[in-house]
Amino acid sequence: MIVLALDTALSTCSVAIIRGPETLFDRFTFQAKGHAETLPPMAAAALSETGLIAADIDRIGVVVGPGQFTGVRVGLAFARGFALGRPNAIVGVNSLRALRDSAAIKGWIAPVVDARRGEVFAGLYDADGDERLQPFAAAPDAAAMRIAEAAGDADAICLLGSGAGLLPSDARFYRADTKSLRGIDPVAVARIAAEAPPPAGPPGPIYLRAPDAKKSAAALLAGAMAIPGGIRSESGTTDGG
Repeated sequence: MIVLALDTALSTCSVAIIRGPETLFDRFTFQAKGHAETLPPMAAAALSETGLIAADIDRIGVVVGPGQFTGVRVGLAFARGFALGRPNAIVGVNSLRALRDSAAIKGWIAPVVDARRGEVFAGLYDADGDERLQPFAAAPDAAAMRIAEAAGDADAICLLGSGAGLLPSDARFYRADTKSLRGIDPVAVARIAAEAPPPAGPPGPIYLRAPDAKKSAAALLAGAMAIPGGIRSESGTTDGG
């Protein structure tokens, strides 16, 4: 299976392509905004450098939040345009799960993202990688209480992500070495998507609160239509360049 991964949900923009266990392409850039301008050429470069066309992609993994409202929309709109006519090819990936799988850390992990406006987005995963807390938005104090309670008798809980430093101290909390983390690894997103069951339909965004602003998705779809190899329709033909 060839999987394309896209991430624009937080403060980075990244693309990866994997084929089975092999990583064919992996590109990553830090940026707080402007994902709509960066993602299409990055995806085009992924196809060009791997010699693939859009029709060769079996599955698309896209990070659907929680995260920046506009960034989530950018990734979803691009994925839908790229997979036009194949809505069941898109797998939505939770950004907190993606953060957890991007870190080479064992044990209990609580991904925490700075959501601004005095809140964080957070979740909790046990040592086996099972989700113990679904993504939620809360003030840092409340988030710390929820994480500590859900962890039960766990001896240590690793906090990672941009909001880790916002939580109050707890005897069981420790922070990941941020020097070894670049954020969400697009290869991890691709592997999550590859292992997911076949989707029943296109994913929706994970919004935990009302958006700060809205942005049209028309330009993002146009960017996807410009990808080399075009967009496969239900008939199997391609449109575009």
